[in-house]
Amino acid sequence: MVQSKWFLKAFLLCGAHFHLIAGLMDMQLAINFFKTRSLQHNVLLTCANKKDYKRLGIVMDGDCMDAKTFLLRCEKYKVFDTKHFWLVLHSSSSYRYLFENANLNIDSEVKVAYPSTNLTTDETRYILDEVYNPAYGKGGHLKSFKTGTYGTNNEFHMDKMKNKYVVRRNLTGVHFKSLVVLSEPFEKPLENYLLKDSHIEVDSLNRFHARLLKYCRDYHNFSVGYVEVTNSWGYYQPDGTMDGLVGSLERKLIDFGSSPLVIKTERAKFISFGRGTWPLRMAFIFRNPNSKRSFEIFAKPLSDDVWLLIVMSSLLIIIVQKLSYEMDNGIDVQNHRERTSDTSWSLSTICTFGVFCQQGIISVPRCLGGRTSAIVALWCGLVIYQFYSASLVSFLLNVPVNVLSTVQDILDNGFDVGYERVLYAMSLLKAATNPAAQEVYRRVSNKNQTGYLRREQGLELVKNGRYAFHVELVTGYPFIEQHFDESMICELKEISLFPAMYMYSGYQKWSPFREFLDACLHRLEENGVVSRELYFWHPRKPQCMRSRSTIKVNTSLEDFYPALVILLIGMAFSLMVLFVEILVSRINARNDLAVNFALFPFTN
Repeated sequence: MVQSKWFLKAFLLCGAHFHLIAGLMDMQLAINFFKTRSLQHNVLLTCANKKDYKRLGIVMDGDCMDAKTFLLRCEKYKVFDTKHFWLVLHSSSSYRYLFENANLNIDSEVKVAYPSTNLTTDETRYILDEVYNPAYGKGGHLKSFKTGTYGTNNEFHMDKMKNKYVVRRNLTGVHFKSLVVLSEPFEKPLENYLLKDSHIEVDSLNRFHARLLKYCRDYHNFSVGYVEVTNSWGYYQPDGTMDGLVGSLERKLIDFGSSPLVIKTERAKFISFGRGTWPLRMAFIFRNPNSKRSFEIFAKPLSDDVWLLIVMSSLLIIIVQKLSYEMDNGIDVQNHRERTSDTSWSLSTICTFGVFCQQGIISVPRCLGGRTSAIVALWCGLVIYQFYSASLVSFLLNVPVNVLSTVQDILDNGFDVGYERVLYAMSLLKAATNPAAQEVYRRVSNKNQTGYLRREQGLELVKNGRYAFHVELVTGYPFIEQHFDESMICELKEISLFPAMYMYSGYQKWSPFREFLDACLHRLEENGVVSRELYFWHPRKPQCMRSRSTIKVNTSLEDFYPALVILLIGMAFSLMVLFVEILVSRINARNDLAVNFALFPFTN
C-alpha cells in the first residue's frame, strides 16, 4: 500500500461513490483500457476534495499488509462519522486488531464482513459485524456485535434495525469534560448547586440545562467532570478569539457545554450547535399608566347618546314646568287672587336641575298637568342618578386600557428605561438593528452605564411608576411575586423587545457526540421530561386575582379636579352676576333718589 498523503486522500474515495465516479469519468474508456492491457485487477482513483457528496461509501480490504496503519492515518481526515459508511472485508473474525487505536466514536458507521464458519448453513457466505468505540480517548473501549449476514443469493439479511444510539447507549467508563456558566456566586460543591431545587430564580437556564444533561448521564452511564466555571457564554476578544464557554469548546478543552447558548453567526465559526432546550423570553415590565383622563371619569360612564337624551328631556321638563307655573298664575288672576309663585325660566331650570341631582323640587305646580310633570321628572331623575352612579363606580373599577403596545410607545411617552445587566441580553441589545432597540441602547448607554442594573434595582424602580425595565421573565416573575402587592401586579404590563428565541446546546466543531446527546435530549422531550423541567424552572406569571383587597378606588385630586373647576366657574359666575345685580341696584336706587328730588323740591 502506498504511504504518500496524496494516495491516502485518493484511496478514500476509490471506487466508493459509483454515481459520482460515473458522472465525472468516462467509465467505458476506463474499461476498454483495462481490456487492451489484459488487466484483471484494477483500481479507480478520484480526487478527495470534492464538495458535492453528502454520504460516502468506502470499501476496504482488511487483509492488506498496511490496513491498520491506513486506518490510523484516517484520523486526521475525519472519515469515521455519520457521512462515511465503511465496509471492511476480512478473512476471519479476528479483525479487532485493525481498530484498536483507530479514532472510532459512537457515531461511526463501520461494518466488517468475514466468511461464515458455520458449515451447516449453506445460505450464509459472510457475517456482518458492526464496530464502534463509545468515545475514543475518553475511556471508551472497542465494541462489536453481529448485525446481519450476506447470503449465497447475493442479498443482505440485516437484523431488525434500531436507532443507533439506543443500541450503543451503554457508555460505562466514558468520562467527558464540560463547563457551566454561572453569573451568581454559589455554594460548593458545584454539582450539588446545579441539581438542588431551591432558589430557582438564580442561574435558572444554566441549572435547567445541566439537569437535562444529568438525566442523559444517568441513562447512558457516563461521567462528567466540570473543568471550571465561567461567567461568559462566549464573546469576541481583541485577539480574534472567543472567551468563556465558546472559547473552551473552540480550544477543545471541553467536550460539550452544560449551559445553553444563543445562536450567533460569529459563534458558528468555532463550535457546533445542537438541540434547542431553553426558551429565552425577555420583555420590558412597567406599570401601565392610567388611561382614564379626568373629564372621562365624569363623562364616560354614560354614552354620548344618553347624555343627548338627558339634555333634551331636561329642556322638555323645563318648558312644561314653565307652562305649569304660568297656568297657576293665570288661574290666580282670573280668581282675583294674588300671584303665589315665581314663573321665571330660572326657577324652572333650577327645579329641573334639583330633580336630576336628587335635591328635590322648590315649588310644585298646583294644576294636575304640572304635578304630573313633576312626578315624571322626579322618577326620571331617580333612574338616571342610579344608573350614573353605578356606571361611574364600574368605570373606576375597570382595568385601565392598555395605551402602550410597542417599545416605541414606551419611549414616546416619556418613560425612563433600564436594562438588566446580563451578558447575553446586553449582547443582543448591542447587535440589534431595529430602530426601537437602537434607541433603547442609546438611552441606557448615555447614562454612564447606570442604565444597566441588577434585577432587584430595576424592578424596585418599576414600583414607582413611569419606569420600564427590560428583564428576563424567568428571573423577574419571582421577584415581582414576592415584592409587589396585588394592586401593583394588576397594573403591570410587559412588552417584548426581542421575539422569543431558543438557546441551544453547544459542542466542539464536528463533534462526534453531538447527534448522540441531541438524540438523548429529543428522547427527554418525547417523554415529557423537558416539559416537566420547564414547568419547574420557569415560574408562572404573577396572576392578577382582582380580589377585594386589590379593588381600591382612590379618587385623587387629579381625577376630581374637573368637578372643582366646574364649582369654581359656577362660583365665579355667581359672584359676577351678584356684582352686576348690586351695580344695577345702586344705579336704580340713585335714579329713584333723583326722581324723588325732582318731585319734591326743597323749600325753605
